[in-house]
Amino acid sequence: MKSLYKFSDLLIKLGAYASGFFIMVTTFMIFFEVVSRWIFNKPTIWATELSIYAIIASCYLGSAYAVRTYAHITVDLLINNVNDRIKTLLAYLSNAMGLVFSIIFTYYGFHHVMNTMELDITSASLLRVPMYLPEMVLPVGGVLLCMAFIMQIIDGGIHKGGEHI
Repeated sequence: MKSLYKFSDLLIKLGAYASGFFIMVTTFMIFFEVVSRWIFNKPTIWATELSIYAIIASCYLGSAYAVRTYAHITVDLLINNVNDRIKTLLAYLSNAMGLVFSIIFTYYGFHHVMNTMELDITSASLLRVPMYLPEMVLPVGGVLLCMAFIMQIIDGGIHKGGEHI
């Protein structure tokens, strides 16, 4: 069980690294587009669309790491004014609700990607990107989120998440 826990934590960290990679790629593509337009007066047909896909991928792949490291924005007015037992109970409750949401999100994300693949839907741009490729981050990110919430429940609601990269 401990090796499965460590493997899940590793997958979540890999998702975080992939998220960071997509942010760097987006930065490069936007920089290239600005230089191409401003200096050469020749805009690209690919930079904007691929940047959007990369930003979406970075959000979905990095969200599980944010859950794991308690990096999401939180409203802690209630949490700061209750005893430790209630804090733990609320942590279990919020992680269970997050897990339920993640399961539903993953299920419908997977079905959406399968429908897109069956219908052979492509982007409306000149690139004609098969849309199931960028949409694949929906179920992948959902699975990572499910793993993160399960690990938070196993941890018992205590801040045991991994350290920031």
